[in-house]
Amino acid sequence: MKAAHYIKEVKKSQAFKDFIKESPDAYLCSLFFIRDFNGPQNETQVDFYSPQKKEIISFKVGKGVERIPVPKKAFTITHKKFVPKPLNENIKMDLDALKPTLVDEMHNRDMTYEIEKILAVLNIADDRAIWNCTGFLKGLGLLQAHVEDQSQSVLFMEKHSLMDMIRFPGGGMPGMGGQPGMGQPGLGGMGGDGGESIKVMSPADLATELQKEKAAAKQTEKATKKQTRPSDAELKQAKKNGSEKKSNKGKANSS
Repeated sequence: MKAAHYIKEVKKSQAFKDFIKESPDAYLCSLFFIRDFNGPQNETQVDFYSPQKKEIISFKVGKGVERIPVPKKAFTITHKKFVPKPLNENIKMDLDALKPTLVDEMHNRDMTYEIEKILAVLNIADDRAIWNCTGFLKGLGLLQAHVEDQSQSVLFMEKHSLMDMIRFPGGGMPGMGGQPGMGQPGLGGMGGDGGESIKVMSPADLATELQKEKAAAKQTEKATKKQTRPSDAELKQAKKNGSEKKSNKGKANSS
């Protein structure tokens, strides 16, 4: 299915016509998709940015078109206000091509995992249309990948375990600031249907964040080991107590 199909569905809906009357300066800024290959959880969302209101308004596309009542604010990964760039409706990559593209790249990297679900968002990053994909792998693994729309080439790919993701702030995935499947993530953040923000992360930012989180996890592990290890004073006291017990036992035997 072409992504342009969903944009057209939104634009011909009454919900969008009412919205564009309120915000005639609004423009398309991102698309969000969930594709569940083993279940019914599929979702499509089309997002528009209103410069006048400085808000992102989302529309869900299913049997019909539904406007999500609570708008979202846009922020960068450093929590600074962000103005999304207009997304051209001439989108080259087909939604059905996302999974094969990721699988081919996984094979090139000797990854032999099965993708069960994909969360994908398309918007502008580094002045080009980028698909930011999170793949849920069989066996509680997660795959992060960025695919350029024009060339359909994979710019970034990395696999994580689910436990790695739990270490990230908010219990989310790297570059995803909320619960999976609950709204529009932007390029790497997720605000939710009733959320308040969208966070945007470039591939370089994502790599930096991953390194920071790994370093923080190591520091936490060291601190935990340090807390559980007995101090020198405790060791000396234990040694002294042991010596006293041996001495008392020796006296008892001699008597």
